[in-house]
Amino acid sequence: MRNRALYGALRDFALESAALLTDDLRAGAEVEFDVIDQAGRRGPALYQYKPRTQAFLGERWARLRKLDTHARAATELGSGAALWLRVNGGAANLSGEQAEPALRAMLERLYEDSTSFGFPEERFERVYREVEGTLYRDAVAARVVAPLRGVAIEAQRIDLGDGLSLVRGETADAPPEAVWPENGDGEPAVLCVLERDVTAADGITASEAEERFVRVVSALRLWAPGRIGLGAPGWRRTDEAPWQPLPFGGGAGAPAGDWLLPSGEEAGLREFFAAIDRADPPQHVAWARARFEMGCERSSDADALSDLLLGLRALLDATSDAGEAGLALRVAALCAEEGRRRLVQRRVESAIALERFVMGGGPRRWPDGDSPAELVAEVEGHLRALLRDVLCGYLDSDLKGVADDILLETNPEPFMEIEARDLRVQAAPAPEPAPPEPEVEPEPEPKSEANASNEDTAEIEAVAVQPELEGVTQSADWGFEDPEDYSAPV
Repeated sequence: MRNRALYGALRDFALESAALLTDDLRAGAEVEFDVIDQAGRRGPALYQYKPRTQAFLGERWARLRKLDTHARAATELGSGAALWLRVNGGAANLSGEQAEPALRAMLERLYEDSTSFGFPEERFERVYREVEGTLYRDAVAARVVAPLRGVAIEAQRIDLGDGLSLVRGETADAPPEAVWPENGDGEPAVLCVLERDVTAADGITASEAEERFVRVVSALRLWAPGRIGLGAPGWRRTDEAPWQPLPFGGGAGAPAGDWLLPSGEEAGLREFFAAIDRADPPQHVAWARARFEMGCERSSDADALSDLLLGLRALLDATSDAGEAGLALRVAALCAEEGRRRLVQRRVESAIALERFVMGGGPRRWPDGDSPAELVAEVEGHLRALLRDVLCGYLDSDLKGVADDILLETNPEPFMEIEARDLRVQAAPAPEPAPPEPEVEPEPEPKSEANASNEDTAEIEAVAVQPELEGVTQSADWGFEDPEDYSAPV
C-alpha cells in the first residue's frame, strides 16, 4: 500500500455506500434484470439474466454523492481520477472534474453482476490495487521521519491525515539512529512521519517536513501537558535509496513517556489535530499561542512563568493596570466552576506574585504554602484550556467579554470595583480669599483749645444730602451725620 490516506478514504466511501444500498434493498427496492439470448444458430435457446447494477446505482447516485465520505474520497483521488478513468475505459469529463465519475465507476466495478450490496472485501482490495497501479505508475515513494522527545503512544500507528502520522519506532521503517536516539532513555522513540508519492524530479523538502512536524508538536502540547519536542536530526529517503540526515529539530526534551496517548483516543486526537491545523485565529490569539510555545520550550519553570502569564494577559486584554487587576478573577470565571473560583483566583494571584518574586520585585522569601512548580503548571493548564477552546471554536476570541458576562450572570451585583487614578503630581488648588479684616475707626485727633471752646457752644447741623464727588464711589461706610467723619471742624 503506497497511499494510506487514499486507501482509507476510498474504503470508507465504499463501506458507507454499501450500507445505503443494502438499506434500500431491505426497504423493498429491486434490481432489474436484462435477459440475454446466448443460443447458437442450431442449438437450444439459452438465456442469461444479467442484473442491471449500473442502472440501480445510477438511480441512487444523487444520494450517494451526498455522503460525508464522498467529498474526502474525491479529494484524495484528486487529479489521478482522470488517468484511472482513461486506463479503465471510462468516459472523459471535458470540465476536468473526474473524481466523481471515477468513484461511480469504482462502485460499478465492486458490484458488477451482483444482486446484493454487502461490502465485497476481496473485490475492493483488487480494485484498489488497480487504482494505485494506475496512479503511481511513474511515481516514487518519498518519506521523512524525525523522533519526538517525551512522547509515548500505546497504538502502533496514528494517522493524522495528509500523509502525516505518529509511529512507534520499533514498528517503523526508519533508520536506527532515529528509532534509538543517543540522548534517549533506552526506549524506542515515537516517530513523526511524512510520506507521499512524488515524481522523480520532485520530493519532500527539509523545510516543508520541519514545518509540518512543528505543527504536530504544537498540537500535541495543546492536547495534553508534557515536555515534548522535535528531535534531531530528521531523516529522508526516496524509494529504497539510503537514508539521508536532515538538519532540523533539536533539544533534549523530556524522557519518553512524559506525554502519553492511551489506546482508544486516536480518533479524538486526529479530529483535534485537524481542527487546530486549519484554525485561523486573530492576531492576539496567535501571539498568545506563540507565548505558550515559548513557555513549553523553556528549560525551567521560572523562565516559563512570564511567557505563560503574558499569554493569559494577551487573551484577556490585561495590558493595563485595570486589566491586570481583574486578570485572576476573569481566569477563574473561565476556567473554574462557581464554587472553586475563589481558590483559582487566589492561585493565579499567587502566580503573579511569584513572577514579581522571580524578577526581584517581590518578597525576599516565598511562602511555603504555594509550590512554585505547581503554580506554573496551573497557569500553563489555564492557558492551554483557553487556547484549545478558542482555536476549536468553542469560545469567542473576546475572552474578556465572555468572562465578564459569566461573572455578571452568576453575581448581578458589581463583582469588582476598579478605580483608575492619575498618580502624577497635580497642581495645588488656588487658596480661597481671606475674609476682609474689620475696619478700625481712626482715633480722633487731639483737639486744639479753640476747637474745644467752640465745641461747647456750637451746634452741628446735620447734612441731609450726600455730596457727589467726581471719581469717587459712594460708600455705606461714610456716615455724614457723625461729626467725627469730617477731617475738619464744621
